[in-house]
Amino acid sequence: MNRSKLFAIIFIVAAFAATYWMMNRIPHPVTLHINDRWHIMLIGEEQTSAVQFFSSQFEVIKEDRANLWLTGKGTLKWHTHTITVYKASVSLDKHSISTNMRELGVNILFYPDGRVTKGKPVLTNQ
Repeated sequence: MNRSKLFAIIFIVAAFAATYWMMNRIPHPVTLHINDRWHIMLIGEEQTSAVQFFSSQFEVIKEDRANLWLTGKGTLKWHTHTITVYKASVSLDKHSISTNMRELGVNILFYPDGRVTKGKPVLTNQ
């Protein structure tokens, strides 16, 4: 093996190691994926355990470090905030976002101080 191949291998391994380290160190907000329609980013939150809900209202499909996939409708609690999910709308405290298009996925950002930002809607495969 010549030096250039050895350098390329070391460079690639170092790049992967640096990327892995940065992905674990950079804080990612928790994202709630509800009914394959609502994609709610909880800004400033790093743990899915901060979201509380009744198992009779929501079913956990999958969970990882920064994502929680749920199906159902009802009420979720996030710190002092109440998130309510209906069939065609979702609300955070006094803010409400709704859509009547069945195939529309909505990206929403919820902030700890109660602000809400609606992101760009995307078409889903339902």
